[in-house]
This record gives sequence, C-alpha cells and structure tokens, in this order.
Amino acid sequence: MSARVKRVEPVRERPWDWATKNEYEEVTVRIQPYLHGHYRHKYRKTEYDIYDPRYTRLRSSNWDAFRDPKRFWYYPYTLNRKRMADDVESLFDRALKLGLQDHVADSWRRFSEEFYIPLRHYEYAGAVQLQHVVRYAMGGPIEQVATYTAFDKQGRAQWLSSWGLDFPGGGGSAALEHGKELWLDDPAFQGLREYMEQVLTTEDWGEVLTALHLAVEPLVDGILYDGLNAVALAHGDVVLPELSLICQEQIKWQEQWSQAFFTWITEDPASSRWEYLKALGYENWPGDYRWGKTLSDPRETPEEELTNREVVAEWLSLWLPRALEAVRGLQPVFDRHGIPFSVASSVERTVDQAIRPLVRAMGIESLPTLGGEQHVE
Repeated sequence: MSARVKRVEPVRERPWDWATKNEYEEVTVRIQPYLHGHYRHKYRKTEYDIYDPRYTRLRSSNWDAFRDPKRFWYYPYTLNRKRMADDVESLFDRALKLGLQDHVADSWRRFSEEFYIPLRHYEYAGAVQLQHVVRYAMGGPIEQVATYTAFDKQGRAQWLSSWGLDFPGGGGSAALEHGKELWLDDPAFQGLREYMEQVLTTEDWGEVLTALHLAVEPLVDGILYDGLNAVALAHGDVVLPELSLICQEQIKWQEQWSQAFFTWITEDPASSRWEYLKALGYENWPGDYRWGKTLSDPRETPEEELTNREVVAEWLSLWLPRALEAVRGLQPVFDRHGIPFSVASSVERTVDQAIRPLVRAMGIESLPTLGGEQHVE
C-alpha cells in the first residue's frame, strides 16, 4: 500500500518571516480569533463582537504588528520576575535580621509610612485597569505586555504591603489600615486618588494606556522608585532604595514597550478600523453570522476623523494637566514631616527628560502643561 502524503495548506500567510522567526512571535502573534464567537456582550456594547477594533479610537492596519522590545512571553517573563521576587524576599529577610530599620531617622520613618504605604492603592488601581486593556485590546502582542505589566503593578502593590507590615515601624496590619485611611481621606492624596478613579472608569483601552503610561506613572514612579533614593539613604534607610532598584527594572521595561507602542501606533497610516479584519481576508467571508442582526458591521461604523497622532495628542491634553496637578498635590506629605524634597521640581524634571522626548518621538508638536500649552521644541 502506497502512502499518500497529504499537504496541509496554511490557513493564512504567517505573520513573520521564517528566516527570523523566534519563540516569542510563534506563541504570541495572531492568537486572538475573530470568527465564530459563541457568545455576545449582554449588557454593554451588545452590537460589538468579543474582539472588536471599535473598542478604541485608534486604528491599525495590523494590530499584530506591534512587538515588545524585550520579547517577553510567559516562560522568560516568569523566570525574570521570580528572580526579582527572590531578591525582594532576601532583602526584607536580611534587613529584619540585621535590624537595619533601627538606624533609620524618626522623621523618615514617619514620612515613609505615610507616603509609601498609601501608594500601594495607586499601584493596585493601575493593575486593575490594565486588566481592562487586556480584555479589550486588539492583538496578542499588545494584550501580552498589558497582562505582564498588570502583574508587575500587582506585585509592587504587594511588596509595598509586605514592607509596610514589617517596616518602617513594624506596625503590622494597623500600618496598612492607617495607609488606607490616608489614601481615602488625607487631602494630599485626593487628587491622585481621583485621577486613578477617573482612569478606572475610562472605556477606551488606548486612552487608558495614555492616561497611565504617558501621564501619571512617569511622574509618580519617578518619585516613588527613583527620586527619593538619595533622601532615604541620607536618613539611614537602605531597604527602600534597594527595593526601588528592583522596581525600576520593571518600570524601565514598561517605559520601553510603551514608547515602542505609541511611536508605532502614531505612525500607522490606517484610515479605517475595518482595515485590519479586511487584511485578514474577512471582507468576503460567506454568511458569517457575526454581522447578523445582533452585531453591527465594522464597515458601516462611522470612522474616527482624527489621525492616531491627533487622538493621542487630544488624550494627552486631557490627562497630563490632571496628572501634573494630582502629583504636585502630594507635597504636603513631605512638608509635614520635614523631608527636603520638591515634588514640583521632580515633576518638571520628568516632563523634560522623559515625557517631552517621548512626545517628540511620536511626532506630536505641542505638549500641554499646567497654565497652558507649551511647544515641544
């Protein structure tokens, strides 16, 4: 009996070049399916499909074209973060055994308790809303970086919680409760809390990324995990600076992929949300019930009139002034404990050294700031 070799034709052209393929792309690209969904949204966006390009004003000719600069997929990501978790556990264990907290100045101990512990709620809010991005973003590569970044934020919220239980005053759960009261009631935190709640109620996942990664997070993280290190060391605290160094590794990756995403999307020339599905060959799909009576047809949806660059610029003009005001509102926490640190100076530095160069790389010509609009140049 002669064996017959059956040739299996690919469903569609591979999204990468086989000469340069890698594990990251093999397990990441085009993992989202767009046909034959069994279920529909019941209460909101009932006319939209499960994976639908209309969940954002941004448009792309190929949502799977984005690439994480570090090419993290599950295996390397978990290995990398396990090392960080082990480092943090080891740091806390050594600090407790050596009694390092006994050498910290009282003023810094009181300040750090009232500044760092409340901000675990800031990290938590960011983690929660990135899950919204995970749910509605188009393309596996974007969903994947959002997933891992949400994990990172959750991890940092828990590291700050663990630190708060044993440091700075060993107050245990009472210290966490006090921090929560400050987050909910202290006037200095209300601007930032309001900002994060506004982010939590934002539906467009592209706008969420803008509000978090282009506005508030560079400003807060620049203080939380970098700007205060020298002040902490001057007050005898070596634990928080070491913890900050570990967190900075996560934040640097977050900044790298955010810059890659926004420069990529603002250069995408797509003029229609329909272009991506059309490129996949769905234009002539025969009798697909996805565009039946219960779902609206993306081809008939009114298109966004602005370009991606103009949409991001519009979002920045809304969120960046809010972020600047919210973060500057933290200054009283420093003042009442006599900590020599200017939040306003830190904010200006971050705008000049991080946000403004990124906005320039995106081709946005002007940058909104408090008190009016400033040109990028």
